[in-house]
Amino acid sequence: MIRDGTVFDEDHLPREIVGRNQHMNEVTDALAPIEDGFRAENCFLFGPSGAGKTTVARAAVRELRQEVLDVPHAYVNCWQDYTRNAVLEVLARDLVGAAVPRSSSTSDLADRIGRNFDGPGVVILDEVDQLRETDLLYDLHEFRGLSWIGIANDEIDLLADLDQRVRSRISVGYRVRFDAYGDDTIADILERRARAGLGSGVVSDDVFERIARLTDGDARKGINVLRVAARKATQEGLAGVPVRLVDEAVPAAEREMARKTYSKLNSHQRVIYEVLRDDGPLIQRELYERYQERHDEPVSIRYLRDAHLSKLEHYDLVTTESRSGKKLYDLAVDHPEHHPEPR
Repeated sequence: MIRDGTVFDEDHLPREIVGRNQHMNEVTDALAPIEDGFRAENCFLFGPSGAGKTTVARAAVRELRQEVLDVPHAYVNCWQDYTRNAVLEVLARDLVGAAVPRSSSTSDLADRIGRNFDGPGVVILDEVDQLRETDLLYDLHEFRGLSWIGIANDEIDLLADLDQRVRSRISVGYRVRFDAYGDDTIADILERRARAGLGSGVVSDDVFERIARLTDGDARKGINVLRVAARKATQEGLAGVPVRLVDEAVPAAEREMARKTYSKLNSHQRVIYEVLRDDGPLIQRELYERYQERHDEPVSIRYLRDAHLSKLEHYDLVTTESRSGKKLYDLAVDHPEHHPEPR
């Protein structure tokens, strides 16, 4: 049944961006000066998970590259590359094509980029609120002609720990705000993915509408549910995807998404997760004490709460509840390692 499984991949970039014309226009407007050889406006995209922020950013850069040949560009997932040195390594490689020795210092990397970067160009900073050293945003501004598209869930969380020097650099620029998709838009996105990946007529409108109702405006989750439902139908030898498989696919898709998210956790988040797996539920102070015991370079309790726990909650890996007036943290789903990757 599955004709092209790549259309269900998380990094798949469709030809048409559904339901985000206004957002695309705002981001392409921010990048437009590059077409005339000038530095673009910095741009921030804020909104919930699965709302199309990364897709819009990547599609806008794709449009720019259709107008400007060989425009320097890079993509950084700041959840995985969250230190200043790690981000600069990506930029050295992708913006200036530098072979980066593993021992390169932050200053060496910055010097190499500054000497060799021939802008204007743009970098997408996905999950920018996960940067451990937000001074990096000031560094990027110092690279002549380089602008950025920063992607985060919430502007308040991003700005909370910035010093005044960095705030002044990012106070101007575009803010593009995303709401969760409506059910009709989710159904449209799923229909296009199904047509490209499974073929016409394999999935009924009832299936798309059922998935849309169950995924609360999260396109990423909806696409994963459709993929799992199609896999289940194939395993049963069916020629199409019946509605009955949707409800079965939802928890399986959630576990697979949790597994993928778990694989991307940085060392601090992974320790938090493992503490809750072993000892949860815990109040914040107990969780922090156990985290301190396990991590060689623990962050402050405030940073742990604002940067790491909030991200784990946002991606439905950790949940909270009040009990006897105390806020308790616990795992939101079964530990991913308990569920082997499906074949």
